[in-house]
Amino acid sequence: YQRRVRGTIRGKDRIKDMESSTLGEAMQEAVESVEESALTKETELSHSTLLPPINVEATELADVFCITDFITEGEMSALLPFTEVLRECTQTHVDEWRAQKKYPEFVLSRLPVTIEDEEMARLRLAQLLYISYMVTLVTMKRGRLRFKREGFPNTPAVVIDTLYRKYTSQGQGEDGKVRTTISDQQRAKLLNHIAALALIIDNYRVPYEELCRDTGIKPRLLADTFRQMGCSCKKLKKQDGSVRAIASLSLPVKLPPLVIRKGGKKRD
Repeated sequence: YQRRVRGTIRGKDRIKDMESSTLGEAMQEAVESVEESALTKETELSHSTLLPPINVEATELADVFCITDFITEGEMSALLPFTEVLRECTQTHVDEWRAQKKYPEFVLSRLPVTIEDEEMARLRLAQLLYISYMVTLVTMKRGRLRFKREGFPNTPAVVIDTLYRKYTSQGQGEDGKVRTTISDQQRAKLLNHIAALALIIDNYRVPYEELCRDTGIKPRLLADTFRQMGCSCKKLKKQDGSVRAIASLSLPVKLPPLVIRKGGKKRD
């Protein structure tokens, strides 16, 4: 009799455990569903703010991006006088600058600019100058961020101030000193904007190995950056046997769906 009672009690306990487990699982699933929904909305919002504005309804490639989303009119006006040296440079100057590491390779490999139209040439040179400043910022060591004037010699003040306002944050440390930092999201935004400006400069077909070397970003990660904006990325074999990685954008622009992985990480 005692064994039967103990067995009955254990059986009831098991049923309670099962009911409790089932209820617990249902509640957990409900919580996870709410959390995933919130995470998706938060990630989509974050994702959209990191990418530059993209006109998916554009009927011409030139209308996909607006250059003023990267370089303001004030910055462009300030940059134009600085393009004089680049406009008059020869291949000899380019070789000297390469030895001095004065500009990123992405810029040097596109000099001298041979566009005959003077206004268009100046605009292209201003864009090249600006992307060189962006590369300088994304590769700057954390401890050097606060020395923004020293990090950008011979650069218009409006350009430096705008770059810092868009891609860095300032806060007061425990010692009372002002700290300048670049968060992971700000760095991702800066890389996205570098990639988009490179597309504009190269008429939406960019060989991006140079950008990888200039920024220190792995080719796979930079390819993902281009794909986020609707680009296709391919590796083409040249006649000398070397491989060239190309990112190209075509119409209509099709942005990839946002995929949420467990743990709150996103992948496009």
